[in-house]
Order: sequence, then C-alpha cells, then structure tokens
Amino acid sequence: MLRSDFVRKLMSNSVAQGLNFGSRWLLNLALARHLLEQEFGIFSFIYMLANLFFPAIAFGANFYLIHHAAQQRHISQLLQSLHISLLVFAALSLGCAALLWWTTAELALNLYLLSLLIGLSWALNQACFSYLKGAQQFALEVRSQFVSVALTLLLVGAIFAGWFTATASVLAMVLLISIFPLLTAAKALWPEYKNWRAQPVVTGPGLWQQLRQRFSYAWHDVFAIYLTNIPFVFLALFSTLLALGQFRKAFVLFMPVTLLPVVFSQVLLSKLSHQPLLADKLHLFKRVFLFSFPLLSLPYLVLLLACPWLYPWLLAEPLSAQAQLICTLVLLTLWLTLLKTYFEVWITALGLNKWRAVSVTVVALIGSAAYLVANQQLSAELAAWIFFATNLLAVLSLVVLSGYGIRHYRQQHEAVTPTAE
Repeated sequence: MLRSDFVRKLMSNSVAQGLNFGSRWLLNLALARHLLEQEFGIFSFIYMLANLFFPAIAFGANFYLIHHAAQQRHISQLLQSLHISLLVFAALSLGCAALLWWTTAELALNLYLLSLLIGLSWALNQACFSYLKGAQQFALEVRSQFVSVALTLLLVGAIFAGWFTATASVLAMVLLISIFPLLTAAKALWPEYKNWRAQPVVTGPGLWQQLRQRFSYAWHDVFAIYLTNIPFVFLALFSTLLALGQFRKAFVLFMPVTLLPVVFSQVLLSKLSHQPLLADKLHLFKRVFLFSFPLLSLPYLVLLLACPWLYPWLLAEPLSAQAQLICTLVLLTLWLTLLKTYFEVWITALGLNKWRAVSVTVVALIGSAAYLVANQQLSAELAAWIFFATNLLAVLSLVVLSGYGIRHYRQQHEAVTPTAE
C-alpha cells in the first residue's frame, strides 16, 4: 500500500493541475464552439507558439528544480532559474522580431508578442512551483489556482456571451490571468528570499554552471513539447487552417486527460530523487507504476467509449467518420504519453536525463521527416496517424533505455563504493 504522505501530495498536485488544466480546457472548448474553424485555426496557431516558447523560456526548470531541490534546497537555485528564463525570453523576443521583420507575416505582430509573454508567465510559474515541490510543498499550488480558475471561468462566460470575439483580446486576458498564481508563490518564497538577502551565500551552482547542467533538461523539454505540438506545426505549414482547426478540436475534446501524466510525475520524481539507494528507487517505482497506471488508464477508456456522443454534445457539431478516426488516434496517442511519462521520470531519477533528451530528439526528428515526406498531401487524418506512430516509437525507446539505465546506475555505484570505503 502506498504511504499516506505520497498519496496526500499526489492529491494536492492532482487538484492543482486539475484546476489549471480544467480551466484551460473550458477556455479552448468555448473558443472551439464560438469561433469558426478558420478563426479557431488562427487561435490554435498562436496558442501553439506559446506552448513552444514556454519550455524554451523555462529551460528545463520543471524536472531540474524538483530533482535538485529535493536533494538540497537553496533559493539561489530558483533565482538563477528566473535569471535564465528572462535571458532566454529576451533572446527569443529579439529573434522573433528579426524573423517577422525579415519575412512577411500574415498575422499581426501583437499576436506573436502575446504568445511570447504568455510563454514567459507560464515559465515563471513553473519555476517557482517546481522549486516548492522539490521542497515537498505541494499544497501551495492548489491555493494559487483558485483565483486564476475563477477568472478563467468568467472569461469563458464572456466568450459564450459574445463579449470577446478577437483572438488578441482573449490572449491578453489569458496573460493577465496567468500572472495571479505568481503572487501566491512570491508570498511563500519571500521569507526565504529575505533570509538569503541577509546572508547571500550561494551554495548552489552559478549561472553558467546551471546553464550547462540544465541544457539536457531544456533540450528534452523543447523537443518533448515539439513532439506534442508537431502535428499543429506541420498542418500550419503544409495544410490549411481548416485542417488545423479540425485536428485541434479533437485535441481539445480530450485535453483534460493530458493533466494525468503531470499529476503523478512531479510527485514521483520528487520521491524517487529523495531515495539514495537504487533498490529503494526501483521498489518505489514498481509499486507506483503497478498501482497507478491501470487506474489512470481508466479515463482514456471511458472517453474512447463516450466519444460518439461526447463530441456532438461538447462541440455542437455532428461526429463524422473522419472526425471519429482523428479522435481515436489522438486519444490513443495521449494514453501513450501517460505510459511514456513513467519511464521519463525513472530515467531522470537515475540522473540520466541526457539519455531522455537524446531519445525524444531522435523521435521528434523522425516524426518531422514523416511530415516532410507527406508535404502538401498532409491532412488531419494523416497527421493523426503520424502523431500516434511517433509517440509509440518514443515509448519503446524509453523502455529500452530504462533497462540500460538500471545497469548503468548500478555499475557507477559499484565503481564508487570501493573508493568510498
């Protein structure tokens, strides 16, 4: 039976992530119903950019800060992380402005700027709460979500009422709402920051050292989010905004289950990283996997069976054979993402994050090649098939790497032990 401490933190993380994802899902659902597919395609494109900018700006803050703060907590780790995020944001802003100046942009500049700012706000939130989670403080994020969820629900109501019809206005409200959780994090971190200011002893890595350490984390996160958003990228490039809107609607329909991997992964990584012995890590991982994976798979099965009536009810349009195929493939792919996350956490807990980064990079490049081969023949259905195949390949590669990771960790430990004696 799982310990009550693990379950309590898992429940806190579940509530926090559930509130966050649930409110975003309702927002996307409202826009999917309210906007035409062409207009929703524009929103999907800009929102996709925000999702791509987010991991680049965060620069691996999620797993890095949880993993290292669980081992040794120093607020200098977080401060360096925020410094890195601001530097990356500035570099991306300059690069984006130069690219838009060099090329003829179809969409307004303010939309691209909003996508960058939203990515920055998400990155700052992630860094603060990942640091707190590494210190085993999971309940704070729950409190931080209540105001932002309430405001998001008001925005959803306003969209249904027809008060917001411009993509820029909606994105500006999303940016404003995403700032509120930072206030809760700042309040919790302020006493620790004041103590550090009184005695600013930096015991963690410096800026450039942390940049080097976090490169593999950032590398993985950028390619992982790219792997998730890759259908949207190539549908925007090679197909039509109509096809992009069709695929996005299937994704929005099942968006709530995308929180499931996030819910357990942060708690599990914090616990695994806190275990010094390989046997204890392996024992905890097996117990959590055997208990939670079948349980977390049930929502995917329910959605698969309920899709024929859920789609017309939520999206206010009939479910065609094409849409049903896309929905089925998208849902199966999201289930593979759940399975994949277990092995990503395990490899990170073993200190082999570079392996994880190489794996997702290779899979993302293979997927990109498949989309490039399809080129102008790319449709929403074909994109869904490639989406499924690339994630299946990612799962298989991580399973293989997990087995090698155990042997590698054991060999390293055995090599160090005689020296320690």
